[in-house]
Amino acid sequence: MPRPSVAAAAGDSLDSVSWVSATVDDPEQTPGIFGPVAEGHDEHQGVRNQIQLSTYAHHIGNNLSDLHDFMERNLQGAVGGLHLLPFYPSSGDGGFAPITYKEVDPEKGTWADIDRLAKKYDVMVEFMVNHISPASEEFQDFLAKGPESEYWPMFIHWNKFWEGEPTLDDLERIRTRKPSSPVLTVDLKNGEQEKVWCTFSPQQIDINVSSEQGVAFIKDQMKALCSRGARLVRLDAFGYATKKRGTPCFFEEPEVWDVLSLAEGIAKQTDTRMLCEVHESYQTNIALAEKGYWVYDFALPLLILHAFTFHTAKNLRRWLTICPKRQITVLDTHDGMGIDDISGLAEVADVDELAHTVECTLGCDPNFKYIFNKETQKYESRPHQFNCTYFSAVGRAFPQHRERMYLMARVIQFFTPGIPMIYYIGLLAGENDLQAMRDSLGSSRGINRHRFSVEEAEAELERPVVKALLELCRFRNTHPAFNGEVHVNDKVADHLLEVTWQNGGHKATLYADLQNLCFHSEVTVADENGKLQLRRYEVGETANPPAPASAADMKASQRPIKEKKAFADA
Repeated sequence: MPRPSVAAAAGDSLDSVSWVSATVDDPEQTPGIFGPVAEGHDEHQGVRNQIQLSTYAHHIGNNLSDLHDFMERNLQGAVGGLHLLPFYPSSGDGGFAPITYKEVDPEKGTWADIDRLAKKYDVMVEFMVNHISPASEEFQDFLAKGPESEYWPMFIHWNKFWEGEPTLDDLERIRTRKPSSPVLTVDLKNGEQEKVWCTFSPQQIDINVSSEQGVAFIKDQMKALCSRGARLVRLDAFGYATKKRGTPCFFEEPEVWDVLSLAEGIAKQTDTRMLCEVHESYQTNIALAEKGYWVYDFALPLLILHAFTFHTAKNLRRWLTICPKRQITVLDTHDGMGIDDISGLAEVADVDELAHTVECTLGCDPNFKYIFNKETQKYESRPHQFNCTYFSAVGRAFPQHRERMYLMARVIQFFTPGIPMIYYIGLLAGENDLQAMRDSLGSSRGINRHRFSVEEAEAELERPVVKALLELCRFRNTHPAFNGEVHVNDKVADHLLEVTWQNGGHKATLYADLQNLCFHSEVTVADENGKLQLRRYEVGETANPPAPASAADMKASQRPIKEKKAFADA
């Protein structure tokens, strides 16, 4: 096995990508050899403990076939799992308004392409429990036949739900994602109108998951999807599927557990695992993980930016100690960096400090959730997610040292409990795409959804920072220590982060200095006789730490974020 390499050399340039290394004698290490990361580890429930790539089917090349060939040529050993964002026929929201789960959008590929990818990688697919497209066969039948349609109970009738209209108190409680009530008025073919529940866009009609027809639809569509070789199913927006009068109509108990139990029963028939996507306080994800479900670590992105900005590892250390172990860790996703996920950590990170971090570091627009103010009877916006590539976010704070800081963030992610996932933009250390944001008709999320041609993506692979990241991925995928136990040392200075993974004689320890913004690692390496040695790899110069950008530099290069108080309140 080649020498593990997880970051770039010290200094401001990454023209040369190699470790500053030295062997550390450790006579207590037991003999052993490197081997592939074992599948079926109890904590991982049979999910491969390797880096997952998250991407659209047509954002590296034109289709799934291009994506497959790109991965085969360039990502060998670096990626073990593949999260495919929606590849089904859809009427909007970047694929998240599915018409059916039984077909592949012909512009993106075929089921044969999915099967080919599933034979090599742990494929994760999307299932939107909460809604489907109005162009779906079921909703078209609803419009055509009205009350005579077999799917009439499958959708939530607004006036029936409220027994009239909701009160101002009702509207104030509801968790909303648009600047109006979550309702859509539709025209039936008989000339009448009907109001149906619609949490997101007009292209996403909510499903009544408590109806026989809703349950039958979920069973039929999800069973068909799971039979296609997916290893994981990501349940998108499932928290919005539970609705009760007098509540926020979000993650309502015990009904939410019934929805998850329904989906889990279907998934188990094909030995498929579920990943629960919910942007909420950290206690919610801990509760999900305690019941055996996979969850996201959406708190990590802003926690790391906070650590870089305020030179403290205290918040990170606390989170790494209490976070779920059965989680997918991320720094970047197609939606951006979650704010609700971090604001729940009030005792871990001061929310006002985080607001300052976002203002000074990101300088980009959020997408919003909305709260109804019954006094003004208007909907008021609250930041929900901040949209920015992670490479750009780090670069705004440390423009002369962005490569080093970016790799430092990834190393911290890879040492965090859970399985790391990298968004395709992050894998290529991509910059903000302002043109894509403008082309997305006012949605800030386009800034982080650049479409690469195969040639463009392969050119990005030649950048030293990307080469270093791929080497880090291969190290994380193959070192046996990451199949063992993790320990976070809390008896060090607040600006230091020390995380150790150990599996028998195999060991990997990360030492990160948030004051001097440098890090090194000590990992076991087998010699030619199979005996383990402890090798030290250093990144960064303690004597010459990268300095943060000045306030004047940041002010000159960024658009100010308004409504700081609104963020703090959120």
